[in-house]
Amino acid sequence: MQEAQSTQQITGLLLGTAVGDAIGLAREGLSPKRASHLFGNQIQHSLMVTPWGRAGLCSDDTEHAVMVAQSLLTCHQNTDDFSRQLASRLRRWFLTLPAGLGMATLKACSKLCLGISPARSGIRSAGNGAAMRAPVIGWFFADNPATMRKIIHTATIITHTDPRAEEGAWVIAMAARQASQQQPQAPIDCFFAEIIPGLNDQQLISHLQLAQQKLRQQAELSDYLLALQLEKKGITGYINNTVPAVIYAWLRYYGSYEQTISALIHAGGDTDTAAAIAGALAGIQLSEAPAQWLEGVKEWPMSIDYLRKLSSALAARKHHPEQTITLRQPAYLLILGRNLLFFCIIMLHGFRRLLPPY
Repeated sequence: MQEAQSTQQITGLLLGTAVGDAIGLAREGLSPKRASHLFGNQIQHSLMVTPWGRAGLCSDDTEHAVMVAQSLLTCHQNTDDFSRQLASRLRRWFLTLPAGLGMATLKACSKLCLGISPARSGIRSAGNGAAMRAPVIGWFFADNPATMRKIIHTATIITHTDPRAEEGAWVIAMAARQASQQQPQAPIDCFFAEIIPGLNDQQLISHLQLAQQKLRQQAELSDYLLALQLEKKGITGYINNTVPAVIYAWLRYYGSYEQTISALIHAGGDTDTAAAIAGALAGIQLSEAPAQWLEGVKEWPMSIDYLRKLSSALAARKHHPEQTITLRQPAYLLILGRNLLFFCIIMLHGFRRLLPPY
Protein backbone atom coordinates (compact mmCIF):
# COMPACT_ATOMS: atom_id res chain seq x y z
CA MET A 1 0.00 0.00 0.00
CA GLN A 2 2.80 2.44 0.89
CA GLU A 3 4.65 1.72 -2.33
CA ALA A 4 1.49 2.22 -4.36
CA GLN A 5 0.91 5.58 -2.69
CA SER A 6 4.53 6.55 -3.29
CA THR A 7 4.17 5.65 -6.96
CA GLN A 8 1.11 7.88 -7.22
CA GLN A 9 2.92 10.75 -5.50
CA ILE A 10 6.11 10.68 -7.56
CA THR A 11 4.08 10.20 -10.74
CA GLY A 12 2.05 13.26 -9.82
CA LEU A 13 5.25 15.16 -9.05
CA LEU A 14 6.98 14.46 -12.37
CA LEU A 15 3.85 14.83 -14.50
CA GLY A 16 2.90 17.98 -12.58
CA THR A 17 6.35 19.40 -13.26
CA ALA A 18 6.09 18.61 -16.98
CA VAL A 19 2.63 20.14 -17.37
CA GLY A 20 3.44 23.33 -15.47
CA ASP A 21 6.68 23.69 -17.42
CA ALA A 22 5.08 23.08 -20.82
CA ILE A 23 2.18 25.48 -20.29
CA GLY A 24 4.29 28.16 -18.63
CA LEU A 25 7.04 28.06 -21.26
CA ALA A 26 5.07 29.98 -23.89
CA ARG A 27 4.76 33.00 -21.56
CA GLU A 28 8.25 32.88 -20.03
CA GLY A 29 9.79 36.32 -19.58
CA LEU A 30 6.64 38.25 -20.46
CA SER A 31 4.93 40.75 -18.22
CA PRO A 32 1.37 39.83 -17.19
CA LYS A 33 -0.03 42.56 -19.44
CA ARG A 34 1.93 41.53 -22.54
CA ALA A 35 1.15 37.84 -22.00
CA SER A 36 -2.55 38.62 -21.69
CA HIS A 37 -2.54 40.58 -24.95
CA LEU A 38 -0.74 37.78 -26.81
CA PHE A 39 -2.40 34.67 -25.38
CA GLY A 40 -5.53 35.84 -23.60
CA ASN A 41 -6.50 35.02 -20.04
CA GLN A 42 -7.29 31.34 -20.54
CA ILE A 43 -4.43 29.16 -19.33
CA GLN A 44 -3.73 26.50 -21.92
CA HIS A 45 -0.91 25.16 -24.09
CA SER A 46 0.24 28.02 -26.33
CA LEU A 47 3.69 27.04 -27.59
CA MET A 48 2.30 25.21 -30.64
CA VAL A 49 -1.12 25.37 -32.27
CA THR A 50 -1.52 22.43 -34.65
CA PRO A 51 -4.44 21.03 -36.69
CA TRP A 52 -4.73 18.41 -33.93
CA GLY A 53 -4.94 20.89 -31.09
CA ARG A 54 -2.72 22.90 -28.82
CA ALA A 55 0.54 21.38 -27.62
CA GLY A 56 3.54 22.18 -25.47
CA LEU A 57 7.09 20.99 -24.87
CA CYS A 58 9.16 20.83 -21.70
CA SER A 59 12.27 22.84 -20.89
CA ASP A 60 15.17 22.46 -18.48
CA ASP A 61 12.84 22.59 -15.46
CA THR A 62 11.50 19.14 -16.24
CA GLU A 63 14.85 17.86 -17.45
CA HIS A 64 16.55 18.73 -14.17
CA ALA A 65 13.83 16.99 -12.16
CA VAL A 66 14.27 13.91 -14.35
CA MET A 67 18.06 13.93 -13.94
CA VAL A 68 17.69 14.02 -10.17
CA ALA A 69 15.19 11.14 -10.30
CA GLN A 70 17.54 9.12 -12.52
CA SER A 71 20.46 9.82 -10.17
CA LEU A 72 18.52 8.73 -7.09
CA LEU A 73 17.45 5.59 -8.92
CA THR A 74 21.02 4.48 -9.59
CA CYS A 75 23.13 5.98 -6.79
CA HIS A 76 23.86 4.49 -3.35
CA GLN A 77 21.98 7.34 -1.64
CA ASN A 78 25.06 9.03 -0.21
CA THR A 79 26.20 12.50 -1.14
CA ASP A 80 29.40 11.52 -2.95
CA ASP A 81 27.75 8.97 -5.23
CA PHE A 82 24.76 11.21 -5.85
CA SER A 83 27.11 14.06 -6.79
CA ARG A 84 28.97 11.86 -9.30
CA GLN A 85 25.73 10.57 -10.82
CA LEU A 86 24.15 14.00 -11.17
CA ALA A 87 27.36 15.54 -12.56
CA SER A 88 27.59 12.81 -15.18
CA ARG A 89 24.02 13.42 -16.27
CA LEU A 90 24.47 17.18 -16.36
CA ARG A 91 27.52 16.76 -18.61
CA ARG A 92 25.69 14.51 -21.07
CA TRP A 93 22.61 16.72 -20.96
CA PHE A 94 24.72 19.79 -21.72
CA LEU A 95 26.29 18.06 -24.72
CA THR A 96 22.84 17.47 -26.22
CA LEU A 97 22.60 21.28 -26.70
CA PRO A 98 19.58 22.11 -24.52
CA ALA A 99 17.99 25.49 -25.21
CA GLY A 100 17.22 28.18 -22.68
CA LEU A 101 19.33 27.08 -19.72
CA GLY A 102 20.32 29.71 -17.18
CA MET A 103 23.72 31.39 -17.25
CA ALA A 104 24.92 29.81 -14.00
CA THR A 105 23.94 26.34 -15.18
CA LEU A 106 25.60 26.95 -18.56
CA LYS A 107 28.88 28.00 -16.92
CA ALA A 108 28.77 25.19 -14.36
CA CYS A 109 28.11 22.53 -17.02
CA SER A 110 30.96 23.93 -19.10
CA LYS A 111 33.26 23.51 -16.11
CA LEU A 112 32.02 19.95 -15.56
CA CYS A 113 32.79 19.13 -19.20
CA LEU A 114 36.33 20.45 -18.67
CA GLY A 115 36.82 17.93 -15.88
CA ILE A 116 36.32 20.22 -12.90
CA SER A 117 34.94 18.45 -9.83
CA PRO A 118 31.20 18.88 -9.08
CA ALA A 119 32.23 20.21 -5.67
CA ARG A 120 33.96 23.14 -7.46
CA SER A 121 31.90 23.57 -10.62
CA GLY A 122 29.23 25.88 -9.21
CA ILE A 123 28.84 29.59 -9.93
CA ARG A 124 27.92 32.20 -7.34
CA SER A 125 24.34 32.75 -8.42
CA ALA A 126 20.98 32.99 -6.68
CA GLY A 127 19.00 31.67 -9.64
CA ASN A 128 16.36 28.95 -9.68
CA GLY A 129 18.38 25.98 -10.96
CA ALA A 130 18.66 24.29 -7.57
CA ALA A 131 14.96 24.82 -6.81
CA MET A 132 14.05 22.95 -10.03
CA ARG A 133 15.80 19.89 -8.65
CA ALA A 134 14.46 20.14 -5.10
CA PRO A 135 10.94 18.59 -5.21
CA VAL A 136 12.17 15.11 -6.14
CA ILE A 137 14.75 15.23 -3.33
CA GLY A 138 12.19 16.43 -0.80
CA TRP A 139 9.78 13.66 -1.70
CA PHE A 140 12.40 10.90 -1.81
CA PHE A 141 13.92 11.79 1.58
CA ALA A 142 10.68 12.84 3.27
CA ASP A 143 11.35 10.41 6.14
CA ASN A 144 14.93 11.61 6.63
CA PRO A 145 15.15 15.44 6.73
CA ALA A 146 18.83 15.42 7.75
CA THR A 147 19.86 13.43 4.68
CA MET A 148 17.54 15.56 2.58
CA ARG A 149 19.38 18.72 3.56
CA LYS A 150 22.76 17.16 2.74
CA ILE A 151 21.53 16.04 -0.69
CA ILE A 152 20.02 19.48 -1.32
CA HIS A 153 23.44 21.00 -0.56
CA THR A 154 25.11 18.57 -2.97
CA ALA A 155 22.52 19.16 -5.69
CA THR A 156 22.83 22.94 -5.31
CA ILE A 157 26.57 23.59 -5.25
CA ILE A 158 27.11 21.65 -8.45
CA THR A 159 25.69 24.71 -10.28
CA HIS A 160 24.90 27.44 -7.70
CA THR A 161 27.17 28.31 -4.77
CA ASP A 162 25.21 31.30 -3.43
CA PRO A 163 23.76 30.29 -0.02
CA ARG A 164 20.43 31.83 -1.03
CA ALA A 165 20.07 29.24 -3.81
CA GLU A 166 20.55 26.40 -1.32
CA GLU A 167 18.14 27.83 1.24
CA GLY A 168 15.48 28.38 -1.40
CA ALA A 169 15.92 24.83 -2.70
CA TRP A 170 15.63 23.49 0.86
CA VAL A 171 12.35 25.36 1.37
CA ILE A 172 10.95 23.71 -1.78
CA ALA A 173 12.21 20.30 -0.66
CA MET A 174 10.51 20.74 2.71
CA ALA A 175 7.31 21.75 0.93
CA ALA A 176 7.50 18.52 -1.10
CA ARG A 177 7.97 16.62 2.16
CA GLN A 178 4.93 18.35 3.60
CA ALA A 179 2.88 17.64 0.48
CA SER A 180 3.71 13.94 0.73
CA GLN A 181 1.92 13.80 4.08
CA GLN A 182 -1.41 14.29 2.27
CA GLN A 183 -2.96 16.70 4.76
CA PRO A 184 -6.57 17.62 3.93
CA GLN A 185 -6.07 21.30 4.81
CA ALA A 186 -3.28 23.67 3.82
CA PRO A 187 -0.66 23.40 6.61
CA ILE A 188 0.02 27.13 6.66
CA ASP A 189 1.18 27.90 10.19
CA CYS A 190 2.89 24.58 10.89
CA PHE A 191 4.81 24.79 7.60
CA PHE A 192 6.19 28.28 8.26
CA ALA A 193 6.92 27.39 11.91
CA GLU A 194 9.06 24.48 10.70
CA ILE A 195 10.79 26.34 7.87
CA ILE A 196 11.64 29.83 9.10
CA PRO A 197 13.86 28.84 12.09
CA GLY A 198 16.08 26.87 9.69
CA LEU A 199 16.82 29.90 7.47
CA ASN A 200 19.55 32.54 7.65
CA ASP A 201 18.79 34.84 4.72
CA GLN A 202 16.79 37.76 6.06
CA GLN A 203 15.19 38.66 2.74
CA LEU A 204 13.83 35.14 2.26
CA ILE A 205 12.59 35.11 5.85
CA SER A 206 10.89 38.47 5.32
CA HIS A 207 9.19 37.31 2.10
CA LEU A 208 7.97 34.12 3.74
CA GLN A 209 6.67 35.98 6.79
CA LEU A 210 4.76 38.31 4.49
CA ALA A 211 3.40 35.25 2.68
CA GLN A 212 2.21 33.77 5.96
CA GLN A 213 0.50 37.03 6.88
CA LYS A 214 -1.25 37.33 3.51
CA LEU A 215 -2.27 33.66 3.55
CA ARG A 216 -3.97 34.14 6.91
CA GLN A 217 -5.94 36.95 5.25
CA GLN A 218 -6.77 34.62 2.32
CA ALA A 219 -5.41 37.19 -0.11
CA GLU A 220 -4.89 36.21 -3.74
CA LEU A 221 -1.39 35.65 -5.13
CA SER A 222 -1.68 38.93 -7.03
CA ASP A 223 -2.09 40.81 -3.73
CA TYR A 224 1.03 39.19 -2.33
CA LEU A 225 3.04 40.09 -5.45
CA LEU A 226 1.70 43.65 -5.28
CA ALA A 227 3.14 43.95 -1.77
CA LEU A 228 6.53 42.91 -3.19
CA GLN A 229 6.17 45.26 -6.20
CA LEU A 230 6.28 42.34 -8.63
CA GLU A 231 2.82 42.82 -10.08
CA LYS A 232 4.02 44.59 -13.28
CA LYS A 233 7.11 42.67 -14.40
CA GLY A 234 6.14 39.32 -12.89
CA ILE A 235 8.04 36.77 -10.81
CA THR A 236 11.71 37.10 -11.68
CA GLY A 237 14.26 34.29 -11.91
CA TYR A 238 15.71 35.33 -8.54
CA ILE A 239 15.34 32.55 -5.97
CA ASN A 240 13.98 34.83 -3.22
CA ASN A 241 11.17 35.96 -5.51
CA THR A 242 10.34 32.57 -7.03
CA VAL A 243 10.33 30.35 -3.95
CA PRO A 244 7.99 32.43 -1.73
CA ALA A 245 5.61 32.94 -4.69
CA VAL A 246 5.52 29.20 -5.38
CA ILE A 247 4.91 28.43 -1.70
CA TYR A 248 2.18 31.07 -1.62
CA ALA A 249 0.34 29.65 -4.62
CA TRP A 250 0.69 26.06 -3.37
CA LEU A 251 -0.80 26.90 0.06
CA ARG A 252 -3.34 29.49 -1.12
CA TYR A 253 -4.91 27.19 -3.73
CA TYR A 254 -4.17 23.98 -1.85
CA GLY A 255 -5.92 21.01 -3.44
CA SER A 256 -6.43 22.63 -6.85
CA TYR A 257 -3.77 22.04 -9.50
CA GLU A 258 -5.55 24.32 -11.99
CA GLN A 259 -5.77 27.30 -9.64
CA THR A 260 -2.19 26.91 -8.41
CA ILE A 261 -0.70 26.81 -11.91
CA SER A 262 -3.04 29.40 -13.38
CA ALA A 263 -2.26 31.96 -10.67
CA LEU A 264 1.50 31.65 -11.20
CA ILE A 265 1.27 31.81 -14.99
CA HIS A 266 -1.03 34.84 -14.82
CA ALA A 267 1.60 36.48 -12.59
CA GLY A 268 4.08 36.60 -15.51
CA GLY A 269 7.86 36.53 -15.47
CA ASP A 270 9.65 33.19 -15.06
CA THR A 271 6.40 31.34 -15.63
CA ASP A 272 7.74 27.96 -16.70
CA THR A 273 9.97 27.52 -13.66
CA ALA A 274 7.40 28.79 -11.16
CA ALA A 275 4.64 26.64 -12.66
CA ALA A 276 6.92 23.59 -12.90
CA ILE A 277 7.93 23.73 -9.23
CA ALA A 278 4.39 24.44 -8.05
CA GLY A 279 3.10 21.72 -10.37
CA ALA A 280 5.42 19.28 -8.62
CA LEU A 281 4.08 20.22 -5.18
CA ALA A 282 0.45 20.11 -6.26
CA GLY A 283 1.07 16.88 -8.17
CA ILE A 284 2.39 15.07 -5.10
CA GLN A 285 -0.88 15.75 -3.33
CA LEU A 286 -3.24 15.18 -6.26
CA SER A 287 -1.37 12.36 -8.11
CA GLU A 288 -2.29 13.58 -11.61
CA ALA A 289 -2.41 16.86 -13.47
CA PRO A 290 -5.66 17.68 -15.30
CA ALA A 291 -6.11 15.34 -18.25
CA GLN A 292 -6.67 18.10 -20.83
CA TRP A 293 -3.37 19.74 -19.89
CA LEU A 294 -1.49 16.45 -19.64
CA GLU A 295 -2.60 15.33 -23.11
CA GLY A 296 -1.13 18.51 -24.61
CA VAL A 297 2.43 17.69 -23.50
CA LYS A 298 3.98 16.25 -26.69
CA GLU A 299 7.41 15.22 -25.44
CA TRP A 300 9.72 12.62 -26.99
CA PRO A 301 11.82 10.60 -26.29
CA MET A 302 11.45 11.62 -22.63
CA SER A 303 7.71 11.16 -22.98
CA ILE A 304 4.86 11.07 -20.50
CA ASP A 305 5.05 7.29 -20.72
CA TYR A 306 8.74 7.42 -19.81
CA LEU A 307 7.99 9.69 -16.82
CA ARG A 308 5.45 7.13 -15.58
CA LYS A 309 8.00 4.33 -15.85
CA LEU A 310 10.65 6.41 -14.11
CA SER A 311 8.17 7.19 -11.32
CA SER A 312 7.35 3.54 -10.74
CA ALA A 313 11.03 2.61 -10.68
CA LEU A 314 11.92 5.41 -8.25
CA ALA A 315 9.06 4.51 -5.89
CA ALA A 316 10.30 0.91 -5.87
CA ARG A 317 13.83 2.15 -5.18
CA LYS A 318 12.61 4.26 -2.27
CA HIS A 319 10.96 1.29 -0.57
CA HIS A 320 13.55 -1.33 -1.57
CA PRO A 321 16.94 0.47 -1.48
CA GLU A 322 18.79 -2.84 -1.40
CA GLN A 323 17.45 -3.85 -4.81
CA THR A 324 19.07 -2.98 -8.12
CA ILE A 325 16.41 -1.38 -10.29
CA THR A 326 17.22 -0.54 -13.88
CA LEU A 327 15.34 1.57 -16.39
CA ARG A 328 16.41 2.03 -19.97
CA GLN A 329 17.38 5.64 -20.57
CA PRO A 330 16.43 7.56 -23.72
CA ALA A 331 19.27 7.55 -26.25
CA TYR A 332 21.23 10.80 -26.17
CA LEU A 333 21.38 11.04 -29.98
CA LEU A 334 17.58 11.07 -29.99
CA ILE A 335 17.59 13.78 -27.34
CA LEU A 336 20.06 15.80 -29.43
CA GLY A 337 17.68 15.61 -32.41
CA ARG A 338 14.77 16.58 -30.20
CA ASN A 339 16.69 19.59 -28.84
CA LEU A 340 17.51 20.87 -32.31
CA LEU A 341 13.81 20.73 -33.21
CA PHE A 342 12.95 22.35 -29.87
CA PHE A 343 15.36 25.20 -30.61
CA CYS A 344 13.67 25.87 -33.97
CA ILE A 345 10.23 25.89 -32.34
CA ILE A 346 11.40 28.28 -29.63
CA MET A 347 12.91 30.63 -32.22
CA LEU A 348 9.67 30.69 -34.22
CA HIS A 349 7.69 31.27 -31.05
CA GLY A 350 10.07 34.07 -30.10
CA PHE A 351 9.42 35.85 -33.41
CA ARG A 352 5.68 35.40 -32.87
CA ARG A 353 5.96 37.16 -29.52
CA LEU A 354 7.36 40.25 -31.25
CA LEU A 355 4.19 40.68 -33.30
CA PRO A 356 0.81 42.30 -32.43
CA PRO A 357 -1.42 42.53 -30.52
CA TYR A 358 0.42 44.90 -28.20
